[in-house]
Amino acid sequence: MRLAVLLTAALLAPGAVAQTAPGPLGLTAEQLDDADLLDPQGREIGEVENLMLGPKGDVVGLVVEIDQRSPKPDRRVQVELASMRAVPDPTDPGGFNVQSSLSRDQLLALPEAR
Repeated sequence: MRLAVLLTAALLAPGAVAQTAPGPLGLTAEQLDDADLLDPQGREIGEVENLMLGPKGDVVGLVVEIDQRSPKPDRRVQVELASMRAVPDPTDPGGFNVQSSLSRDQLLALPEAR
């Protein structure tokens, strides 16, 4: 829900076309909302939680939740778009996942999302 609110605000900014227009990574808000996060080998390691917006309302990164084994809680980190790419979801025709060029350990070392 928070993702939808952030995206709606960004897309309603001056010059925005529509909520269904492709945004970061060539995906729409609907496609990014809770998209699975994959490591460089294609293994699921978490999911997209929110978008990080820059001062001009442009998307500059993602907040992702990295799954951890109990008793450690899942960790939410901020990731730059440059280290991410959209890939088709083989289990959901027309769906997409987000794949990181960073390993799980590298992602866990990133700043915690605020």
